[in-house]
Amino acid sequence: MRTSWVVPFLMVVALLGGCGGGAYDSGDGYGASPGETAAQDAERALRRYLMASDEGDCEAVKETVLVPEDLECGDVRDQEGQWTADGADLEEVPMTAEVVDDSATVTVQWPGGLEDTWDLQREGDTWYVLTADSGDGV
Repeated sequence: MRTSWVVPFLMVVALLGGCGGGAYDSGDGYGASPGETAAQDAERALRRYLMASDEGDCEAVKETVLVPEDLECGDVRDQEGQWTADGADLEEVPMTAEVVDDSATVTVQWPGGLEDTWDLQREGDTWYVLTADSGDGV
């Protein structure tokens, strides 16, 4: 029995397994790091949305939502400061994401125990927030 092909085959399998590792590299230009998971990337996208929304920055919010033409800048300005009103640190607020293919559901745990849930959609390598909070029943 010849085993000369087994060693090279196992080396290739080990090399490919080590490089892949199930990681997701978003490459979306927003600081994604190699090895970042899709869930981490979706959470980061929602954080960008919340921070821009909290600042009342309509143009920045438009960059984070799936259908920016449906966004009213007046609504964004009216909601300025809403996410940090209870003292939440948007860079540190706990989030959990569940990802299935190109869709994600991200839940934010606010100070005081309240939760909000958003749906996100991946287009190419970028995650976008669907503009309605899933918890609103919309």
